[in-house]
Amino acid sequence: MDFLLKLKDLDRRIIFVFIAFAVAGPMLFKLSFPVVPGRPVKGLFTHLDTLAPGTRTLLSFDYDPASAPELQPAAVAVLVHMFRHQLKPVCMANWPVGGDMAEGALEEALKIFKETPKEYYEKAGLPVPPTTDLKKGTDYVNMGYKPGGMAHIKGLIHDYLSPYPIDKDGNPTRDMPIFDLGNGKKFTLADAGVIMSYTAGTGGIEVYIGLGGEHKRPMAASCTSVNIPKFYTYLQTKQLIGMVGGLPGAAECEAIIDYKGPAQRGMAPQSIAHLVIMLFIIVGNIAYLFELSKAKKA
Repeated sequence: MDFLLKLKDLDRRIIFVFIAFAVAGPMLFKLSFPVVPGRPVKGLFTHLDTLAPGTRTLLSFDYDPASAPELQPAAVAVLVHMFRHQLKPVCMANWPVGGDMAEGALEEALKIFKETPKEYYEKAGLPVPPTTDLKKGTDYVNMGYKPGGMAHIKGLIHDYLSPYPIDKDGNPTRDMPIFDLGNGKKFTLADAGVIMSYTAGTGGIEVYIGLGGEHKRPMAASCTSVNIPKFYTYLQTKQLIGMVGGLPGAAECEAIIDYKGPAQRGMAPQSIAHLVIMLFIIVGNIAYLFELSKAKKA
């Protein structure tokens, strides 16, 4: 059993090699694991399915490229689902580069939407969209970044377009069909069928939750894995109707829309790497207990 003592003092570089193989192996051999959507993700998509075609939704891109590997796949999957259900996403950002993140997610989502076969709609019991050539300002819009945090969001509750005379591309917003409610009323935050923030830190979903008593809209969040415990509280209090947690949550979104994207492809390397880490932790603890036992006998 002395080999356990040797394992306790194993060179960390050997552990790094095991982790490298655990990550690279599944990628090289294209391993995949089944992904089963959980209740938080199902709650979000169930709500989206209840929204009538043409409903505006608000997506807040509150992250930067550092968090894109976890949040961008979820953003793409949710956008694809919205386009397939003929919803109209209004994208914005509370982070400086969030508008660029939204632009990339929109481009990828539109590509997947255009490639969706008619069989998908038949299987899902959905009507086939009249066109796949969606237009900016009519079917979706990217408003880009605006500073101000809670003060800025509070203004959107009363008049969404006042802080946004132009969109991210510099196009005037007042005459955009996506903001025309048909009754002469100003478009406000309260006209969104759901408010969802892709949150990497401060300035995300918590800003909208703080003003929930004023806009009174259903809210959802997509967050990095490190923030999952914090945002679960809002699920329990029903302040959030759903949540996408980290890369696993994004993989669940991809499973729901029947698209094998980067999140699902990343689950095998992540899962095997976690198992390897757990194995080393278990072995390290066993070695430590054996060392204690040996010291008592000495």
